Amino acid sequence: IPLAVPALLPVLLLTACGGDESAADESAKKSPTTSPTSAAPTSTSPSPSPTPPPDPETAADGRNLRACRDGKCEVVVKAGDVIRFNDKLDTDPLTVISAGKTFTVTDPSGFVTSIGGSGTLETGSVHIQVGESKGKRTAVRISPRT
Repeated sequence: IPLAVPALLPVLLLTACGGDESAADESAKKSPTTSPTSAAPTSTSPSPSPTPPPDPETAADGRNLRACRDGKCEVVVKAGDVIRFNDKLDTDPLTVISAGKTFTVTDPSGFVTSIGGSGTLETGSVHIQVGESKGKRTAVRISPRT
């Protein structure tokens, strides 16, 4: 009997690994075919709705750039404005080079970042959501980077 086990082992492995194709064909004919479906993950809590981009008419902090010192604000900026942050944030002041159709800021090192229209920028430890523009003024929402 000890010699029978090694002799049967390849046969058992071949069968377990699908080596007997005719048996697989027969079982496929007998059982109905179902196509795999991918189920979307379900969530019990509603997903948060995206925050609409800021608007110059309704920016929470208006033109009060000092509201940005803590890294959280919604302001209207124009070319020449300097947005300063307190020491708790690892972010240099940002100077607005242009606002309107294109929003461009620079920091003291000369790093320049720009976006046409609305969208998001990240610099230092802040996230900037660029919103609507009216003339040469643009509404931005600043928040800490996560």
